[in-house]
Amino acid sequence: MKTILLVTDGIFHPTWLGRMTLHRALKHLEGFSFVHISSLEQLPVDLSRYAALVLHFHHKTISSTALKQLDQFVQGGGGLLAIHGATASFKESLTYHRVLGGRFIGHGPVENFEVRRKKENIFSDIDAFFVKDELYIHALEPEIEVHFTATCDGREIPVVWTCHYGKGRVCYSVPGHTTSTMQHPIYLRLLQQGLLWVTE
Repeated sequence: MKTILLVTDGIFHPTWLGRMTLHRALKHLEGFSFVHISSLEQLPVDLSRYAALVLHFHHKTISSTALKQLDQFVQGGGGLLAIHGATASFKESLTYHRVLGGRFIGHGPVENFEVRRKKENIFSDIDAFFVKDELYIHALEPEIEVHFTATCDGREIPVVWTCHYGKGRVCYSVPGHTTSTMQHPIYLRLLQQGLLWVTE
């Protein structure tokens, strides 16, 4: 049994209902148990019992203690699944965004866009689908592997990526602003597969 620490918070960004839908979808995975906290400041001193963290929040500041715990956890082999506003959090922390593989730099309005698979990979059974959400733009770390993209102003924008950080595995996904996105069955399956990959 793998224990996952869900670090999620929000009423409107992200929405409470969207977060609860995520919790339920992940709990359908066999072989996992889950513990919930609302902030990285509440991380247990000993993270060794956890296989991965799931980050779905939009917070402004992080203490040096919490940042060190996160960094050491992933570098030491822990998994990390991060969603939407996670990359828009802690904007002044270079270390935090190196762990995630990218730093939020902007987005347009909430609008419909198509999420398209870029290659045959760990998400090979997920075809293109549409969401109505914020399409985040990022400054990206060079070592990420992009799995899904969307088009904005004629440019191909990374939407889902994975990377390794030390011995740990990281998966990040852009959509997650709206409740409808977090209730999309294909998107929930993508997030389930992301969690499975980071905990392999």
